[in-house]
Order: sequence, then structure tokens, then C-alpha cells
Amino acid sequence: MPEPVIARISRAGKKFEIYVYPEKAYKFREGKKVDIRNILAVENVFTDARKALKVSSSDLKKAFGTTDLYEIAKVILREGDVQLTSEYRKKLQEEKVRWIINYIHKNFVDPQTNLPHPVSRIEKALKEARVKVDPLKEPEQQVKDVVEQLRRILPLKSGQVIMSIKVPASVWAKARSLLAGQGNIVSEKWSEDGSQVMFKVELPIGAQMLVLDRIGEMGGQAEVE
Repeated sequence: MPEPVIARISRAGKKFEIYVYPEKAYKFREGKKVDIRNILAVENVFTDARKALKVSSSDLKKAFGTTDLYEIAKVILREGDVQLTSEYRKKLQEEKVRWIINYIHKNFVDPQTNLPHPVSRIEKALKEARVKVDPLKEPEQQVKDVVEQLRRILPLKSGQVIMSIKVPASVWAKARSLLAGQGNIVSEKWSEDGSQVMFKVELPIGAQMLVLDRIGEMGGQAEVE
């Protein structure tokens, strides 16, 4: 079992900390199904976890509206900060770099040959361009910026497609972040009752299936115009 780390959040003028297992905590933050009871290393909320100073029930109620440990832990994990060991941070970054390299290899070509760039060439270009990939951010949300940086030294071409997207208002931020990371949002409109958001977005042709899958997982609809 990996060493627990501290997740923390500040609310109502106070600091709240919990001990969590890092890998499970980040799977939870990424929206994967993980039982919150398996994430917590210690079943307590602290004002200072290292000194084992517990938070009073009244402070929990004031800050979170509940004293339920598991519900409070979910809020801290979703909205707060989670410490990372250097080893786990490196692992996350390597995974996201590999995803981005494979995505570029599959969805972009050399305009001179109309053939995909070899993976080794993309890897070399990433290093030459000194591209920084955020280990804590989903790769789908970073690929657009990475491609723009790579184009300074590596010619990349991709066909474009316009898609109409409709999602529930509850996932607006998540959907918008995904779409902005994949292409250009042409328009964004809320329904009159505020229950849905409609996007029109310009994307690389190769991003269609990924967007269809992710939007479907969010309970939305996507179609090519």
C-alpha cells in the first residue's frame, strides 16, 4: 500500500485536512468510480493532519453543512488540493505524455508527405519545444496547446470538422474544458430554462470519436454538422 498523503481545503476561514491514498484519490478526482472508504487512510478530518488535531463537529457543520465524514471527504477531494509524491507525479506525467504522443501520431500528418510522424520524432519534438505537460490535468484538455507549441518545430496537419454538442447544465464546466482542449468553441448557448448548454465546436477530424465518447459519458449528445 502506498504512503498516504494529505488532501486539504480551506473553508469558512479554517483549514481542513484528510489522509488519503494518492492513486485512488486521483482516480476519484478524474471521475472514476472509487469507493470513498477505500481512499481514506484515516477516518478523521483534521485542522492539522501532521499534528493529529481534529476538527470539531460544529466547524464541520459550518463549513460543509454536514458532519458526514465521507461526504466531507468527497468535497475535499473534488475541490481541494491533494499532495503528490514525486514518484506518483512522475508516473502521472509519463502517462499523460504518452497519451498525447499517441493522439498526435494518430490524428495529425506531415503536410509534405501526408503520412503520420513517427512516434520517436514526436517525442524528440516535445523535448526540443520544451513542452510542459501538467500531470494533474487530463490530457484531452492539454492536447490543443501541445499541438500549437509543437507546430513551431514540427509541421502538423489535420482536417477539421464542426460538431454540435448538447450537455446537461450540471456538466457544463467539464464539457467546456474538454471541448476547449480539443479544438475551438465557435458558439455556446444556454437553454431558456437553464437545464442544458449547446456548443458548436471546430475539431480535428481525429477527435470526433473521443468527443462522442466523452460527451456520451456525461449524458450529452454530439453530432457532426
